[in-house]
Amino acid sequence: MLEQKCYFNTQRLSVGSWTNQTKANDSDKRFIDKVIEILTPNVVKALPAGWQDINTKDKAAQWIQDRASESHFLSIQSLQSDETIGFMFLYGFDSDSNMQDLRFGYLLSEKVWGRGLATEVIQGLIKWCKESENIRSISGGVERDNLGSIKVLEKSGFNISSLDAPTEQIVFYEYRFDN
Repeated sequence: MLEQKCYFNTQRLSVGSWTNQTKANDSDKRFIDKVIEILTPNVVKALPAGWQDINTKDKAAQWIQDRASESHFLSIQSLQSDETIGFMFLYGFDSDSNMQDLRFGYLLSEKVWGRGLATEVIQGLIKWCKESENIRSISGGVERDNLGSIKVLEKSGFNISSLDAPTEQIVFYEYRFDN
């Protein structure tokens, strides 16, 4: 399973399966509290309805269950504090060979914005994909007015996707590997 295989560290971050992270911290309750803390209105403003108003333990538990059922759900932790500071979501889509194309999404807590952590996590994902040797491409959508995320993707070597047509609000970016 991709979720269990996708684990990497960067200089300041650890990214891995949310189930492993909660076991390591020995607390599902703390993870639920972190979901509520991270999913602020500013963080989720451009995301679908099921991502909005996650402000109770029941809603957070349902959100976790929904993410785990639809994606390979990873948590992003600070190596310095061991605190969960964000999430990453990987989605495989059909491929005609052993090579896999992945879609991804990520979000970080507002309290860590502006520290270069988004670039660090994206570059860590690229490195992990290269090392896995069976990833053909990774792609993700970003709102046209989210200039910070666009800059992160472009700085990390992403180009506007040839696989996904843009919408009025979303532009898709991809990184292709030469395997």
